[in-house]
Amino acid sequence: MSNSYSVLADDSVIEKSSLDDRSYRLIKLNENDLNVLLIHDPTTDKAAASLDVNVGSFTDRDYDVPGLAHFCEHLLFMGTEKYPKENEYSNYLSKHSGHSNAYTASEHTNYYFQVHADYLEGALDRFAQFFISPLFSKSCQDREINAVDSEHKKNLQSDSWRLYQLDRSTSNQAHPYNGFSTGNYETLHVEPLERDLNVRDVLIDFHKQHYSSNLMNVVVLGKEDLDTLSNSVVEKFSHVPNKNFSNHSYNEPIYGAGNLGKIVKAKPVTDKHKLEFSFPIPEDLEEQYDTKPEKYFSHLLGHESAGSILHYLKEQNLATGLSAGGTRICRGTSMFYLEIQLTPQGLEKWEEVVKITFQYLRLVTQDEPQPWIWKEIVEISQIDFRFKEKGEASSTVSNLSSKLYKFREFIPVEYLLSSSIPRRFDPQVIKKYGSYLNPDNLRLTLVSQALENLSSKEPIYGTEYSYEDIPSGLLHQIKSDVSITKELHYPAPNLFIPTNFDVLKKKVQLPQISPYLIEHSNKINVFFKQDDTFEAPKGSIKTAFHLPSSNVDVKTSVLSSLAIALLEDELNEVKYYAELGGLDVRMHTWRDGFITSVSGYNDKLSDLLKKVLDDFFTFKPNKERFESIKFKLLRGFKNFNYKVPYQQIGSYHLQLVNEKIYSQQDKIAALEAVTFDQVQKHITNSIWEQGVFAEVLIHGNFDIGQARLISDVITESMKHVKPWMSEYNEERFHLQSFVLEPEEVVRYEVPLEDKQNINSCIEYYVQIAPSSDDIKLRVLTDLLCTMIREPCFDQLRTKEQLGYVVFSGIILGRTSLGFRILVQSERTCDYLQYRIEEFLAQFGNHVNNQLTLEEFIKYKSSLKNIKMTKLKNVDEETNRLWSHVLDGYYDFDARIRQVEVLESISISEFTEFFNQYVSNNNKTGKLITYLKSQSPIEFVESKKLQASIINYLYHNQIEINHEFVEKLVKEFKEDGDLKKVSEKLHEEIKTVSQDDLFKEISAKIANPVPEIYPTGRLVINDKEFRTNRRLSGKPKPVYPLSKFLYNDEPHL
Repeated sequence: MSNSYSVLADDSVIEKSSLDDRSYRLIKLNENDLNVLLIHDPTTDKAAASLDVNVGSFTDRDYDVPGLAHFCEHLLFMGTEKYPKENEYSNYLSKHSGHSNAYTASEHTNYYFQVHADYLEGALDRFAQFFISPLFSKSCQDREINAVDSEHKKNLQSDSWRLYQLDRSTSNQAHPYNGFSTGNYETLHVEPLERDLNVRDVLIDFHKQHYSSNLMNVVVLGKEDLDTLSNSVVEKFSHVPNKNFSNHSYNEPIYGAGNLGKIVKAKPVTDKHKLEFSFPIPEDLEEQYDTKPEKYFSHLLGHESAGSILHYLKEQNLATGLSAGGTRICRGTSMFYLEIQLTPQGLEKWEEVVKITFQYLRLVTQDEPQPWIWKEIVEISQIDFRFKEKGEASSTVSNLSSKLYKFREFIPVEYLLSSSIPRRFDPQVIKKYGSYLNPDNLRLTLVSQALENLSSKEPIYGTEYSYEDIPSGLLHQIKSDVSITKELHYPAPNLFIPTNFDVLKKKVQLPQISPYLIEHSNKINVFFKQDDTFEAPKGSIKTAFHLPSSNVDVKTSVLSSLAIALLEDELNEVKYYAELGGLDVRMHTWRDGFITSVSGYNDKLSDLLKKVLDDFFTFKPNKERFESIKFKLLRGFKNFNYKVPYQQIGSYHLQLVNEKIYSQQDKIAALEAVTFDQVQKHITNSIWEQGVFAEVLIHGNFDIGQARLISDVITESMKHVKPWMSEYNEERFHLQSFVLEPEEVVRYEVPLEDKQNINSCIEYYVQIAPSSDDIKLRVLTDLLCTMIREPCFDQLRTKEQLGYVVFSGIILGRTSLGFRILVQSERTCDYLQYRIEEFLAQFGNHVNNQLTLEEFIKYKSSLKNIKMTKLKNVDEETNRLWSHVLDGYYDFDARIRQVEVLESISISEFTEFFNQYVSNNNKTGKLITYLKSQSPIEFVESKKLQASIINYLYHNQIEINHEFVEKLVKEFKEDGDLKKVSEKLHEEIKTVSQDDLFKEISAKIANPVPEIYPTGRLVINDKEFRTNRRLSGKPKPVYPLSKFLYNDEPHL
């Protein structure tokens, strides 16, 4: 079939990472001008594909229907002529260890999936049909409008969405940037109806006029050779129609003359003080692929070392954080942003912050570009590409498909994979870019809840704001002042950029599964594994310091959090240089102590570790930084309660079921009372009182000799702290979970702190076992999650339209094992509980009466494939090993043993498990958490009718075309005649009388929630839940630690 496509590039041309063992071929299908990148990965166990179409939300303006492109993304995947069943695609992927997703951007819409490598062919055929013959099913239209609306409402109280929309709403009205991209019920249903538009017809026209193969790019990754992949793609994608459309171009600027020299002042939902500088750049970043001038300025303006904007502002107690960078907005236009997180004092003196920022801008734009700085930027970019490791298959294909358009127009194809590297130092290009970073090309945004006299309201999200000229005196000063304070200067050369990339290759027949234990005492356990798979010059050193005095109660817990925040602030400059050099430094509190982690290129890793540990054990807090760091930490605690509900609810679960986790309210109260003297005493004395025990993992490009030296560094750093245990006892240093007793049902209710949020959230948790060490129960729970994921999503989100956020899965506590279903919705929590339990009842009916052996075997196979998923890089293996160290079981070969158990599980055993542990009649404990909106919305009668009919049909297992239900609801909207609805419904359902049907539907409309709900013993206080509650017991190692001891001979 080679005459069916032309090869545009292959491995002989494309620049590849030194670690990349994949083969590449970029082809163009002769039939329809479709560009396809094929990736042969001989070792992959996951296949993936993505299609990116060069049309997005900016095209909505052509139809005056905001959200149209996003709506197309949703409805496109609701069946095709070849595969008309709406969940055929998702069901196929679910049964073969796969998943899919999509997103709509300004100029692109990106679709992608991942599946087990053996099932690429079937998934790819289903995927291709969406772009050949989509149905845009009428029966799914209203549901997908509701899905878009739920997605929008999920973001209503999100500051990032609110402020992004505010920027768009106050931009140039002649540019499509001034628009609303997500869409909602108003823009996709109400407003089109008012204009006598059938939004589905508009959508189909949008698709016909903009979806064309010459504007599409496809990426396919599989284990098949390139010829096989090429032939498969030709067969499946050659029928995607080519309409020879052109790309959009935009003649208007994003900010017109009337939009510059302005300051937008806005009130956020969360407690934050932020100042943003926006500079429009009338050039396309893609055309500057080789010089990348934005990298020069983002490197300098975003720096955090001595001499930088942030460092100076911190010294003046004006700021706590800063970020800077350039981004492409659309064809021909980019933007450079600089965002500063202000302290309360910085908010008061925001004009001073502007002046300081422009002093530094004056330095870096008026000086000649510095070649040594450019050399560092290039060097770091080259190293990062040279040793780039594999990532998730779906992320790889989605990312590449979204970039392929660049290589049609701007960038030579040899840089297909390496386009992030700057190629040429051009001082004139850099100076020209810098010339746009001036006061005449500026727009400011100031954000704080403390701002007053905000007389305007953004129409989509309701953000209060004002839109004013930047004060003339301030503009005059930043234009005319030529002084630059001596505290502002260029950074020092970066000593953390690695130079030694030697790899210590270890020859093995099979990769080692477990690490060795190279140090074992009453003060420290050190696990070590040399990389034997990835051959990358990278490593990780992770240490968990168990310090029981660090978390005695909520006060000591927040003192420890504050201590680590102060230490991170002290180390910030070192951390920043290290991170630029490809190293990562992490520190955080953890259960009964702290975790430190250094990772990245191992050349300078030991030096970095020594610096971090020296400071950790000898640190003395800076009194001048105390108030600023305390403010930042306190603000984080408070703002957590303003996250979207589904992001909060897990923390309520954790504080209930695990010991020594505290509520945000308790942490806020404790932190507000903390003084500098208290934290100083805690750091220098109290925290060490009971002693220390450390668990360490050294993994990566190290040999045993280097690992022992690293172990010695860690041991030496702890020499002045006594051991916690007089003799080693693994049960001493692990915290536990609380147990839900058999048949106990607890309902924990919390009102949302954000009173304007219309969404509620429920987490329905079933505790399978108080201990997760029962391998068979663990595997059965995993199998349940594999089987239930797609039907749960399909029923509760797709069919019942409860909300945009619906997911199910396993929950592992400190020791406990459980299963949960989570839903965020505008519906009330008691209604959500009712629907979850109805779903579990119907799923149980399927398990007991309809589950076939063939179906069961497919799910087992899917779970096996997930369990045996190959690791893709050093970090993934590190994280897997570390999780087994931290959980106290040291079960490094867990997945192998779990697969062995999985193979033996029968359908009758699974059925018995479901009935005993999960079904509504089971005897296990349940914890049902309600996070309740204080501003619930009242549903209109037509929506109540629709839900009543769907619920009735589902309960009675009656299959009716959803389009018929939609038609009944539409007629009811017009005449309100419920009798007529029941008559027509009865014509389809002969098994029940019309009168009974009318009574049933009427009752469900009047009382959507059965009287038995909500169920469970109400608890409104976490302390009440935990009082006198039994603990689960501490984890016991699966193997004696002596199994892992290193004795100079390979034995694992």
